[in-house]
Amino acid sequence: METLPVQKRQGLSGTTLKLIACITMLIDHIGASCLEAGLLVPLIASGTFSTDPAAASLLQLDRVLRYIGRLAFPIFCFLLVEGFLHTHDVKRYVERLFLFGLLSEVPFDMAFFRTPFHWGNQNVYWTLALGVLAMALMQKFQDAEGNIAWKGRLAALGCVVLAQLLQTDYGAIGVALIVALYLTRNNRKYQCIIGAVMMLFELTAPLAFVLIWFYNGQRGRCPQWVKWAFYGFYPVHLSILAVVTNWVL
Repeated sequence: METLPVQKRQGLSGTTLKLIACITMLIDHIGASCLEAGLLVPLIASGTFSTDPAAASLLQLDRVLRYIGRLAFPIFCFLLVEGFLHTHDVKRYVERLFLFGLLSEVPFDMAFFRTPFHWGNQNVYWTLALGVLAMALMQKFQDAEGNIAWKGRLAALGCVVLAQLLQTDYGAIGVALIVALYLTRNNRKYQCIIGAVMMLFELTAPLAFVLIWFYNGQRGRCPQWVKWAFYGFYPVHLSILAVVTNWVL
């Protein structure tokens, strides 16, 4: 009997979306680290920003890079929800996020604040970990019809508040976005509308939901080494940017 090939759905796979998110995040971080922390902040601190002929051009370039980079976080949040819905072990999922949060913290601080320990901001892995924890707690207190009890909603709110208190990247709004995308997981249109509205405070971030709209529901080709490469991309690229910002520029 002839086996028919599996047809691929049209649209963007999860792997493609994650690749787009990584590229736009890298572009964003080049602006935030190399241009801002490495060049613009020292010019401002020294009082020479207004007299430096290159300052205005650097500022414009930085804005372009940061606008492009605003696409990354909503995509990562959407894929986090997808990953949570398909994971076989939520506990290990959270543990991986916390592990890479620890590995990323010093590179994050060095890249953006030029110090190994900056307590005022924590990297995005902590935000994502709290987002998964919020979803897990809502799922725990969910009945067979999908209704979430008040304990689950209160626990999710606690994760939102904790993100703000810890000053994780994107803080409360970041975890709230993850919760909103989880609650609307069965309706892509609602996901995109609510997500875009929640991210209106960043000019270009809502455009990420145009890409998310074309997600085809498939993971795409992602062997084990690629999966770990995506996890490691964050601390590795931050480490490289930290070296450039602190010892090259």
